[in-house]
Amino acid sequence: MKPVPDIPTAQWSESYLKLPKENSDTPGDFDLYYAPYLHGIFAAFDNPKIPEIVCMKAAQVAWTTALIAHILKRVDVSPSAMIGMFATEKAALAFSDEKLVPILKETSRIHGKIDTTSARKSGNRALHKNFPGGFLKLITSKAIGDVKSTPAKFVFVEEPDDAAENVKDQGDSVLLLWERTKRQRNPKRILGGTPKVKGFSRVERYIQRSDQRVLPIVCHDCGESHVLDFINVTWDEAEQEWHKEYGKALPDTAVYACPHCGSAWDDYQRKENIRNTVYAAMEAGDENCGWVATAEFSGVAGFMELNEVYVCLPGAGLAELVKSYLQAEYQSAQGNENDKIVFVNSKQGRPYEFDDDRDDAEALQKRAEADESSQHEELICPYSGLLLTCGIDVQHDRVELVIRAWGEGEESWQVYYGALYASVGCVDKNDPVWAALDQIVFGAIQHERGMNVYVSAVSIDSSDGTTSDAVYHWVRTRSKTYPHRLVMAIKGASSGDPEIFVTPKVKGIDHKNPKKTTKADKHGVKVFIVGTNKAKDWLSSHMKLNGKGAGRFHYYKGVRLDYFDHMCAEAKIPNKFGKKTWQPRAGRRTEGWDCEVYSLHAARARRVHLYKSDDWKKLEAELTQADLFAAVDEAPIANQTRVTQRRESRW
Repeated sequence: MKPVPDIPTAQWSESYLKLPKENSDTPGDFDLYYAPYLHGIFAAFDNPKIPEIVCMKAAQVAWTTALIAHILKRVDVSPSAMIGMFATEKAALAFSDEKLVPILKETSRIHGKIDTTSARKSGNRALHKNFPGGFLKLITSKAIGDVKSTPAKFVFVEEPDDAAENVKDQGDSVLLLWERTKRQRNPKRILGGTPKVKGFSRVERYIQRSDQRVLPIVCHDCGESHVLDFINVTWDEAEQEWHKEYGKALPDTAVYACPHCGSAWDDYQRKENIRNTVYAAMEAGDENCGWVATAEFSGVAGFMELNEVYVCLPGAGLAELVKSYLQAEYQSAQGNENDKIVFVNSKQGRPYEFDDDRDDAEALQKRAEADESSQHEELICPYSGLLLTCGIDVQHDRVELVIRAWGEGEESWQVYYGALYASVGCVDKNDPVWAALDQIVFGAIQHERGMNVYVSAVSIDSSDGTTSDAVYHWVRTRSKTYPHRLVMAIKGASSGDPEIFVTPKVKGIDHKNPKKTTKADKHGVKVFIVGTNKAKDWLSSHMKLNGKGAGRFHYYKGVRLDYFDHMCAEAKIPNKFGKKTWQPRAGRRTEGWDCEVYSLHAARARRVHLYKSDDWKKLEAELTQADLFAAVDEAPIANQTRVTQRRESRW
C-alpha cells in the first residue's frame, strides 16, 4: 500500500522507459546520453512552479519521445486525467498507434496499468486509455465537444500550427483546452511543435509570451558559449563543380566552427560539447540544466532554437544536414521554395519568412500621417471624393464599418472607420446596434464643398450563420426604406478565385445543393459573392502608392490606430496545396481589412472602375447642384448627435 515515490522524469525514463525497434534509432533502454538537451525540458515538466511549457523545435529532436516518457511517468507515480490534442483524428491515431502503443508494449513498468491487447477491454480504445487513478484521452482540435469536455490536470498539444484557430465560432482550440485545467491543483499545460510561416505560426506566438530559453554550448577550445546555429557549419569545396545539386560543395567535409575562436568541431566533438555543457550545469546545481532564459518568466517556460545541430544520436552528422541544405538551395534557385521551407521549419526549428514588400503597421501609419491627402477629419468627405461606399463586418457583439469616398481613376479616401457595440447581440435583429448603424450608413455626410453626400452602396458580411438572419433582415428592410441605395448581403469566396464583384444568381447560394432553398431565399435576399483574393490583391497593390492621383489609397486624420494593425494582419503565402492565398497572421484581428474589402466590393458594384472622365464630371455636376438622394429635412451627420461607440486603442 506504500505509494510510489514521485521521482524526476529524467530518472524514471532512464530507469524504466524502453524504446521499440520499429521507430527508434537507439532501441532498448532510453538513454539521455543521446538527447542531453532533454534534461532541462524534463526539469521543467517536473517543476510545479511552471504551469505551462512551450517548445518550438526541429522535427527530429526526440520531443515526442520525451512527452510520452513524462506521460508514462505520470501514469506510474502520479495518475490523473490527461488530455492530448491533435489537429486531426488521423494525427491522433498516428500518435497512438505508431508511437505511444509501441513504447507501452516495450515498457514493462506500465504493463498491467494500461491495456494494449484489446481495443475495448477495460474501456480502452485507440484514443482513450484508462489506468488506475485516471485516463489518457486523445482528441481533435476541430471537435468542440472534445475540446470543451472533461476537466484534466495535465493537457498537451502536438503541432499547434495545424490546430483549429476557431472551433465552431467558440474560440481558439488551444485556449479552450487550457480551460480544462482550471481549478486543478498544480496543472500542467504543454505545447510543442515545428513552426511554419513566420507571423502565422501559433507555436511562435506562444514562444513569444514565454521566457524564451536557449541552450548555449561551451566550446572545448576557447571556453566561450553560444547557441548552436546552422550558419556556423562550414564545408570544403572542390576545384570544379561535380554534382548537380551540391555544385562544388563537399558535404562530407562538414564541420561546426565556433564563432568565437574558429575551432572546428567534428561530429564527435560537437556532441561531446553539448553533453559536457549540460552535465557541467547539472553538477553546478543549475535547475535548468544549462538552458538560459532570455525573457522574463511569467508562468510560461519556452524552449527555442532546438535545431538539428543539437542532435546527438548515433549516425546523426552534419553531412546529411548540409546535403539537405544544398538540395533546398538548388530547388529554390529553380523556383521551387518547398524544400527550403522544410529545411528552415524541420531542420532549424524556425518559422519560414516569406518576402512581403508591404509596409508593416507602424510604417503604414507614418505614411498616412505624412500623406497630404489624408488630413481631412472623420465623417468629412474630401474635395475630390464623389461617390461613397460602405463595407460592414459583423461580429457577435459588434459591427465594424468603413466608409470610403471614390474619385476619378479609383483614387479613394477613407471617411470613417469605427465599431458599434450591441446591447444584446448582433444575432438579434431588434438590437439597438442596427438602428445605430442606420444613422451612420444612411445619414448625410458633409462634403468639403459644403453640400451633403450619402453612401451609394453598402456591402455587409452575412457569412456567419449565427448572425445571418439579422443581417438578411437588415438588408431586406433597408433596401425597401432606401431604394436608391444598393444594400447587399455578401459572402467572401477565395476558392476558384472569383472576380471582386460577381452578379448573384436568382436564388441564394448553396453549392452542395443548388436546388435547395437557402436562408437568404427565405428572407427574400440575394447574396453577392466577393472575390476576396483579388480584392486583397487590389488593396495591397494600391496601398503601396504614394502621393495624389489615380489609384491612390488615402485615410483620414485621427483614424483608430489599430486600423493599421488590421490592414497588415494578413499576408499572401502558400496554402497546403502550394498556391499563394491571403491568410491571417496568428492571433491578429482583421476587421478593418475586411471592411475595406467589402467597401471595394460595393464600389465595384457601382462600376466605379469603369467610370471615364466624363462620367466623373457628370457626377460632380449632379453633386454640386443638389445633395444626392437627400431629403429636405436631412442634416449632415457631422451635426447630428454622434452614436455612442467604444474606441479601441492599439492592442
